[in-house]
Amino acid sequence: MELRTLRYHAIAVAILIFIFFIISTLASNLIVPTKYTIDKTAPVYLQYAYYLDESKTLTLDDILHQPELLTHDSLSKISWSFTQQNYWLFIDLENKSLKKESIVAHFDNPMVDHLTAYLLTKENKVIETFKLGDKEDLPTLFQYSVPHIRFSLDSKSSQRLVIKVDTVGISKTPVNLYRNKEFIDLVRSQAGLWGIFVGVMLMAALYNLVLYFGIKDRVYLIYIGYIISAILLMGSVLGFGFYLWPLEWQLYFNEKVVFGNHAVSFFTLAFCTMFLRYHKDKCWRYKMSIILLSIMFILAVISLLIPENVAAPIFFFVMGLLYISCIILIYNKLRSGFRWAKFYVFSWIPLIFGAAIQAMELTGFLPYSFATRNAFLAAILCEVILMAMALADRVRYQREYALYLATHTQQTKLLNSSKLKQAFMALQAQSRSTTLCFIKIRHFNSLNTIITPSQGYALTKYIAKELELELSHEREFANLETDLNTRRRLADLSSGVFAFISTKTQSQEILESLLTKIISSLPKQYEIKGLNLQLNYSIGISSAGKSNDFEYWLKRGYLALKDAKSNTNQIGSSSSDNNLMMDVTLAAKLQKAIQMNQLALYYQPQINLLDNKVSGAEALLRWPNPTFSNLPIEELITLAEHTGIINELTLWVIEQACKDIVEFTKSGYVDHTISVNLSAKNLTINNLAEKVENILIKYQVPAHLLKFELTESAFVESQEALIKLVDNLTALGIKVVLDDFGTGYASLSYLVNYHFSELKIDKSFVFDLINNHTHQVIVQTAIDMAHKLNLSITIEGVETLEIHLLLKDMNADRTQGYLYAKALPYTDYLHFLKSQYSLKMLDSSF
Repeated sequence: MELRTLRYHAIAVAILIFIFFIISTLASNLIVPTKYTIDKTAPVYLQYAYYLDESKTLTLDDILHQPELLTHDSLSKISWSFTQQNYWLFIDLENKSLKKESIVAHFDNPMVDHLTAYLLTKENKVIETFKLGDKEDLPTLFQYSVPHIRFSLDSKSSQRLVIKVDTVGISKTPVNLYRNKEFIDLVRSQAGLWGIFVGVMLMAALYNLVLYFGIKDRVYLIYIGYIISAILLMGSVLGFGFYLWPLEWQLYFNEKVVFGNHAVSFFTLAFCTMFLRYHKDKCWRYKMSIILLSIMFILAVISLLIPENVAAPIFFFVMGLLYISCIILIYNKLRSGFRWAKFYVFSWIPLIFGAAIQAMELTGFLPYSFATRNAFLAAILCEVILMAMALADRVRYQREYALYLATHTQQTKLLNSSKLKQAFMALQAQSRSTTLCFIKIRHFNSLNTIITPSQGYALTKYIAKELELELSHEREFANLETDLNTRRRLADLSSGVFAFISTKTQSQEILESLLTKIISSLPKQYEIKGLNLQLNYSIGISSAGKSNDFEYWLKRGYLALKDAKSNTNQIGSSSSDNNLMMDVTLAAKLQKAIQMNQLALYYQPQINLLDNKVSGAEALLRWPNPTFSNLPIEELITLAEHTGIINELTLWVIEQACKDIVEFTKSGYVDHTISVNLSAKNLTINNLAEKVENILIKYQVPAHLLKFELTESAFVESQEALIKLVDNLTALGIKVVLDDFGTGYASLSYLVNYHFSELKIDKSFVFDLINNHTHQVIVQTAIDMAHKLNLSITIEGVETLEIHLLLKDMNADRTQGYLYAKALPYTDYLHFLKSQYSLKMLDSSF
């Protein structure tokens, strides 16, 4: 353990010792009532007797005239119960001192309904009568919370104090006599305990309320319900509730004190269920808890409608069920390794003992004392403190668990990219070499189509275990996580991709050799239900270089894996000085370029072979920005498709083409057509034909001057939608071209199902047309078939004069290719149209 940690631990221990010192000092100043009663502090002798009037009909005179009814014994021998009867308590006082004594009689039961105290002479003549109890109209809250009377006992005299207890609920009423000074000390001690209890409980409630607003977990609201119920219950039992609530409220709480007991029990079980997360399990224990909670709720409501002496025994039975249920719930979680519940288990120890002591003291099974009277209060204080620790431990566990979920894949429990990023950032901060290494199970996604997800996770964990073992033999690979037992170097990026970091400065060839050695040691087969899967692996390498952007670094690794697919050695690399990557940032710039009209259309001419003149052109997209000019346009279009901006891009191309058609017409090229490419993604444009028609109307463009070239990907995506689109475009007068004819799987069937105006032969048949007889036959057959179907045909990829002349002999309609011109910007293309010098020389004999 570090020195700093030891120092902080020492400070914590010192604070704990100081707190215990304060508690011990406070405890030493509290008065114990049985230690300071008047018979122990003054020469006043007491004799006790009592009588239990089961008929509840006898009066004071009846009792006085039948002294044989009295039982002469200590009042602690009285069998207090919930039976409806009157309790007559007799205390004979004899003052043998030479001075007059001022005496306070304290009746420690603030819930008593009616208490009548008679002060008699030695001859049983009534000197004074006192009325107490929460059913009486008393002058002060102090009389309600601390029932007592004051009287004087002359020197060398005797008096008799007779107390009649008439109550429906808890009847036990301990009686203690004090001198005035000791009584004041007692009240001070009680008030101190009450203040501590209420203060701690309210602070605990506020603490849980703050936790609820911060974490939004219902368990904290339930615990607040428990705290408030405990305050309500103890306020009635001990009397301090008269200072917390309006008098009418507290009198009602006293009358329905069993409801408070039910409330404490209800929230105790609800908190136990929620705290131990049984609401997540939905097991039979959770159902048991819900049933018992429902019973508690019903009985709590019933307790409001029936007398206290009837409701109390029912509650004691329910309390037994509560203890049994909570023991079952806690034991099950402890057995399953719920380590963070230890403080919660400890909190039950004082609660169980305190509740049992209070119940036995109130029912007379335990003798009255200051300790037993306040045992449950002290137990609740201890329980709340331990529960605060349990809740803090729970929050700590939830934070650790959330961190675990954030750094591990849920299915395989392996480290994920978050841990990889942490290690990368730490290494970057130390200016250490960082090279990301990928190993991928080849064709893993294809395997997932024939195996179940759980089998896929099992395969991933099996390969990860073997790969981790291989990495442990090499010191150059960084630890992503270290605990007492293991060091993990591997991160699972899902889909059969694993990543780890090499921190050694070395040439790429040496690293490739090491990684090749590692994958050669990985399993080549994996058996699933009798099937031996053949496993192969790819390697990807990404060097961070000068960049400290983890996402950039990670994506380069994925690109390296993509390159590895086409390499014979199954190794791909992505160096840090490559061109711009296709990512969301680039897509955002492309979208902005569309919106700001920063793109351009370049035109490649299409030549009519009858007169060697330009009849139209294919519009090709370009991004005339020096930063992006070298990006392959095909990859940009793929990026637009993947990010959902392809439709926005296509509509921009169509509108720009129509604008340029207008300019061509103004320049005298009234029959010049423009061809625009459509892909499968464009079929998702709502009402595409209608939007094209609106653009044509907007710029007053004749429909026959606009062509759409459809690639086979569009046909594969959605045939029904495409048939409808082709029909709608044809109805508008737009010519639809079947592009790349001959390269697809069903090109001939397309001619049957779609209304095309033109075919376009793919350039793959044209490059070697002069020397390839097969291609000559295919092209000639396509030309003849098109003409017999009343379709015109365009041949692309013409780069030599020999091919041009051959296609003219084959009776092709139009050609396109570098022989005539590459794709040109609008202005250059317009100059080309005006001169067409190169085209005039095509049929020259020179």
